[in-house]
Amino acid sequence: MLDITEFTEQYDAQAEYQYKMLVWGNYTFRDNLEADSLVVVMKNVIPFLSARYKIHFTVVVPELIKSFGQFSNVEQVIFPFPTYCPQMRAHFDTVRFMDILDWKRKDFDIVYSHVPEHTAQIANCIYNNTHLQPKIIGYSHWFEVKENAPYEKTLFDQAILGTLECEELGVNSEWLKKLVIERAAEHFNQNVCKELDRIIQPHYLGVDTVRSRSTNIIPKSIIFNHRDSAYTGWSWFVPLMDKLWKKRQDFTVYTTLTQADRWWNKRIDTPTRSEYLDLLGRMQFGVGCFQSYSAWSISVTDGLSVNTPYVLPGDLCYPEMVGTNYPYFYYDDEEFLTLCNLLLDHPSPFDTSKIAQSMLWENRIATWFGGWDKIFDLPGVKNSEALPRIEALIKKHRSITKFELLKELGNWGVQVKWTPYRNALRRSPNIKLYKDRYEYV
Repeated sequence: MLDITEFTEQYDAQAEYQYKMLVWGNYTFRDNLEADSLVVVMKNVIPFLSARYKIHFTVVVPELIKSFGQFSNVEQVIFPFPTYCPQMRAHFDTVRFMDILDWKRKDFDIVYSHVPEHTAQIANCIYNNTHLQPKIIGYSHWFEVKENAPYEKTLFDQAILGTLECEELGVNSEWLKKLVIERAAEHFNQNVCKELDRIIQPHYLGVDTVRSRSTNIIPKSIIFNHRDSAYTGWSWFVPLMDKLWKKRQDFTVYTTLTQADRWWNKRIDTPTRSEYLDLLGRMQFGVGCFQSYSAWSISVTDGLSVNTPYVLPGDLCYPEMVGTNYPYFYYDDEEFLTLCNLLLDHPSPFDTSKIAQSMLWENRIATWFGGWDKIFDLPGVKNSEALPRIEALIKKHRSITKFELLKELGNWGVQVKWTPYRNALRRSPNIKLYKDRYEYV
């Protein structure tokens, strides 16, 4: 069993929570979880949904995430995910997961899984071993396809099976949706691919804010604010900068997540996101060097949000991101170097804030899942003989925990599905739902 100290009870115990969401995360940037893309996304999803619904979040995390502590309706549950990404995607501890569910005491109306490789197992555990029937939704910025996963074996097929369990699964671009379905067609039939086309939908990512161009630009500065992974094009980028250095020794490449033993490179550590964005805003321009695969690059949109132009591939997801008329697309090595030379000699007059303005998080999130209302439309039982009895018990006690309520109902177990009754209680004008209890008013 999980030790109770592994839970952080940050929520307001007196708050009414009509909905409860379990968030299953994909955490890849362990050196600084605050900068992990999942954390960045949820820091914006949580306040957006909280402003519209009375909702409580249980977020499963590898370690406590400080920024989640600012939300009174968030409970963090520490779960020991492996740190190596392929192992993390393969690892699913059903015993510990069932401890997290604690289904006789807790309710979960929606499961928001960011690891499709785990989603089928999540659905199996919940639907076959509990009386809960939550809606399952998802998001994934990463699929192990041959374009980005240089492994002998991958869990791509498991990711597809998990995707099929979702009512809707967001991806960061139409480009990624198309790629996933193309690769799925290599192993799955046309009926499955048709279903994937229905389930997978673009959920474009956003930016925190939009800033004016800094008045303190570092001359001849280039920012590479990506990891040094194969898919980010680092091994392609370094020789090109060596070639550029032979021609001119007047520029500096600033890196935030990697380091090259080169005269032209300077590694910068930015402890806070504010300092990081300040640094990006002072750069003359940035680069995106992805070759055959690019998830939506938050690194690039971060830069665009502070009005720093980026030299970008003219394919992958980038035309969706910045528009087909973007002036700094390249298609080969020489075009890349030509643009670098141009922007080093003639700082760009292009205003990226016009692009970034359409990317504000609230505007982006509002379009996900068809506006979210259908996700929170949870059908309840009708004409049930048990429902009046449940309501009468809640009225009798005025306030009763789920565990106590089920005990008085005769220790309802797996066979009698509870979720439809809970959904019906949510619609009662006299009953309020709290984190783990029900009240009559």
